[in-house]
Amino acid sequence: MQTLRSILVGWALATTMAVSAQEAPVTGQAWGLEQCIEHARNNNLSIKRQQLNADYARNQHQQKKLELLPDLNASGSYRSRSGRVRDENAFRVIDVTTQDGNVGISSNTPLFEGFTRRNSIKKGELDWQAAVKDVEKAENDMALNITSLYMQILFDKELLEAARRQYTTVQLQVDRTQKLVEAGSLPEGHLLEVRSLAARDALNVTRLENNLTLSLLDLAQALDLESAEGFDIVTPEMPELSGAELVESSGVYDYAVNNLPQIAASEWRLRSSEQEVAIAKGYLMPRLSFNIGWGTYVSKYDGQENFDFRQSFEDNASRYYGLSLSVPLFNALSARTGVKNARISVLNSEYALEQQKQVLRKEIQQAHADAQAAFRQYEAGQSAVDSYQESFRYTEKRYNVGMVNSVDYNVAKTEYMKAESDFIQAKYTYLLRLKILDFYQGKAIVL
Repeated sequence: MQTLRSILVGWALATTMAVSAQEAPVTGQAWGLEQCIEHARNNNLSIKRQQLNADYARNQHQQKKLELLPDLNASGSYRSRSGRVRDENAFRVIDVTTQDGNVGISSNTPLFEGFTRRNSIKKGELDWQAAVKDVEKAENDMALNITSLYMQILFDKELLEAARRQYTTVQLQVDRTQKLVEAGSLPEGHLLEVRSLAARDALNVTRLENNLTLSLLDLAQALDLESAEGFDIVTPEMPELSGAELVESSGVYDYAVNNLPQIAASEWRLRSSEQEVAIAKGYLMPRLSFNIGWGTYVSKYDGQENFDFRQSFEDNASRYYGLSLSVPLFNALSARTGVKNARISVLNSEYALEQQKQVLRKEIQQAHADAQAAFRQYEAGQSAVDSYQESFRYTEKRYNVGMVNSVDYNVAKTEYMKAESDFIQAKYTYLLRLKILDFYQGKAIVL
């Protein structure tokens, strides 16, 4: 039997969670879906890393704004030299040690650089907004993943409950048959046959209990809980399903394409690539800056008499200011190539946006079609359960009076169990598809 897990595998994402200091107690406390999603949103390491990317983009944007301010730099150096130099006064060559030192301060203010700095600021803001939307998308992916794991547990629980009911029914048959055998009304072979059916149902119950334990472990690990011992979820009261919950996929797409973060992120990146073209064009223009500075130096050699350090420091001081103009004449056409590549990047971003919209449209159409198919299977499953239940009851009555053998009884019971299992699977598949469509419409994922 195809499990709900295999149907939902396309939505299951491998996420790693961080342990939270505010982690809710596990033992004796059942977790609701909203609590699971909120816990994962606050502790998911992938989301935290995505948030760091957004913080980094914000810092880059702030830095670009600060680069409009003039820079200010101070410098200083000291050097000692030893060697032979010519003494012009005594007309001789002597050995001397000279000490040099200089200090200075300078500032450069860009006046015009082809608007590259201002366009870089705009681009940085657009990149930051795209990174913020990436965080929102990561949160949405996480919520869908938690929801699919939560639904899997609900499916396993209901399937286990159905199996336990079947096992209880067979146990009653074992007790009844044993009394009839002891009274001599039935041969002992009937008791052995019904006990084998009970053993098979007991094994099925154990298998489903193991499946439930593993599903709970999957969710606990997705929440990155230190221990899954005692972990359980709230079993909500399921709504009546009528098919009226479905909406047209076109209406869902119209909302999703204007509101989902992955579309917004692609749009921000398209605008960012357009700013990249403006930046590249700026390198074709002249660049003008204002420069100002002050500096001085002191030089002294051994044996120099009457050396006044302060006076030398003041006498050698100088200051400057002026304009600096740079006109690009030929740079191996690198600037023009940069413009061409930036335009290619814009075209690539446009394609990426359209591709993202196409993917979104297909996902919504597929989710809508899956929901419709799941509801049809749900309706058919309900009818099948009713039919097989009545058939099993009739067969059970005939088995009790010896009109059918244990093989026919087992076939009827197995068909009833399979019909109930298929019905439960269809119900939770339909519920999950509805939650996915709710997500595309901007509705909170709640049960």
